[in-house]
Amino acid sequence: MLRITQGSDEVEVRFDHKWCDEVEIEGLTGIYVEDERRCTMATTMLNGNVVGKGLAVCHPGDNFCRSTGRKNALIYAICELSKELRTAVWEEYEAQMGF
Repeated sequence: MLRITQGSDEVEVRFDHKWCDEVEIEGLTGIYVEDERRCTMATTMLNGNVVGKGLAVCHPGDNFCRSTGRKNALIYAICELSKELRTAVWEEYEAQMGF
């Protein structure tokens, strides 16, 4: 989980790695798949309210990679934030991951 405070805004990002069914994948991404897939979901909250969700879907022929899934899901989950908050989220993510 990431937590950032900038001025009066508090951003929290939570990651969840799970198996998603076809309906959930299509509902969040608009992509139709025929079976369950490994997914990484990122949920962004701004001042306690959900403002974005991102879903990274693993192709059946690929190996599941937690790091890649988090990065891809995070791109979509923070797109509604201001540029300053997006930058702060990425800086905190990189600091926590040791980049």
